[in-house]
Amino acid sequence: MSIARVFGRRERRKRDRRLPPLATAPVAAPPAEAQPRLIDRAAKRIPWFTLALSGVLITRFLAELRSATDYLAAYTPGHFSLLAAGASDRTQVVVHGEWWRLFTATMLHGSPAHLAGNLITFLTVGVLLEPMIGIGWFAAIYFTGGFIGAFTSTMLNPADTLSVGASGAIMATLAALFTLSFHAGAPKPRVMRRVASLSLFPALMPVVGRGGAVADVNAHLGGCLAGACIAFLVLIIWSDEDAAPPARAIAAMIAGLWVAMTGTAFAASSQSYAAYARPGLDFIPPSDMPKNVDALKADSLSLVDKYPKDPRAHLFRGLYLLERENVVDAEPYFREAARLGETSPVMTRDFQDWNLALLGLSVGVQQRKAEARTIVAPLCADPSALDLRTRQTLEITKLCN
Repeated sequence: MSIARVFGRRERRKRDRRLPPLATAPVAAPPAEAQPRLIDRAAKRIPWFTLALSGVLITRFLAELRSATDYLAAYTPGHFSLLAAGASDRTQVVVHGEWWRLFTATMLHGSPAHLAGNLITFLTVGVLLEPMIGIGWFAAIYFTGGFIGAFTSTMLNPADTLSVGASGAIMATLAALFTLSFHAGAPKPRVMRRVASLSLFPALMPVVGRGGAVADVNAHLGGCLAGACIAFLVLIIWSDEDAAPPARAIAAMIAGLWVAMTGTAFAASSQSYAAYARPGLDFIPPSDMPKNVDALKADSLSLVDKYPKDPRAHLFRGLYLLERENVVDAEPYFREAARLGETSPVMTRDFQDWNLALLGLSVGVQQRKAEARTIVAPLCADPSALDLRTRQTLEITKLCN
């Protein structure tokens, strides 16, 4: 028994000499407020400036429609309405000294499709670029590019060509998106370059439709160069170790200055709105345009009486008389439509060509063939450029043979 007790005591002493097992101290969790919540991380990725400005552009376009006095088509403000709202051209800016148009034009759009196309591109760029560089830099790039694009467009386009749209500003953000994709902190560089390339390069290609360019390439080019230059500056001063570019406060002040100038420009434009918009009341609105032949027959005379300065009204009246085989009375209406259409912004190229062909037809039926051939000679020079109605009218006259 003693041996057993001694053994037991030795065994206990042996066990006592062993080191106790190391205790693992619990790691203290950081305070709850130090842990970035999911909602906070999501809020940092939301492009607040992009969303807010998109809302402003939509609101501004709705205001254009409410105050428009003339229309090119439904929901498409016409020449005088855009001029009154603040569209830019060299005659107004340089000759009349209306500098404010360089700011207001970038906030306007010519049609729902024009606005929608710009917004889709802008929102895409904003999601990728604004969280990366911050609101200050993104807004400074946008507004600077918009002004440079408007200035380039005004100086390089024909003197009387109206320009509206945010595309110059959006081109600046696209150029910045491409340039800043090469920064070490770019979250999705390949996606950034792909988005920029798919939008930038087509926008810099001349797209020509009937009557001239439908895309303001000069505004695109000016905005693109401005955005690229600012983005290169950001790359130079932005260290790879920093999460965001420096001088964000300075960039925000520059953007704020652009905003103040734009607000001042709209205040200045409101003073002359009525004077520029009033001539638009002389033209047929889309709601009064004849929808079919029966409406044309019923309304042609009243349209001439109500809108005597609209060449389309004279064209419709001449067409009505021509269908009644009253070519003698139809001829003066076609001549008046041709005279008014030379300077009228509502007389499209297709309407001018068709009116000329109808004038040639009415003169030719009166056995004045030589005069009729002289009238339609410009059309016969390039029949492939004419629309179907004009070509069919020329085939009836046989004056191009």
